[in-house]
Amino acid sequence: MKKSIKESAAGNIPFSAESLDKLQDKGYKFVLVKGFTIDKHYEYVDPSILVLVPIKELPSDPMLKDIYEPIESEILYKWASEKNEYPQIFIANKF
Repeated sequence: MKKSIKESAAGNIPFSAESLDKLQDKGYKFVLVKGFTIDKHYEYVDPSILVLVPIKELPSDPMLKDIYEPIESEILYKWASEKNEYPQIFIANKF
């Protein structure tokens, strides 16, 4: 899955409130938040790119713990309304 997440940063959906609404309409409830450097290495302290991977259910396996956020989250909609250029935020289109 890690390789597919890295690859998904190349082909993506622009991040916006409308995109979040469309994901909810399709039944997605959460996004897996992945941070990357410019050269696509994992980075959460100071990422240059955030990739949000839509998922319908949280994994039940404790070994798959990661950073998840509900799609209807106030934080995501706040990010979508801001005009920040850094970090870049995208929604993965390969999910």
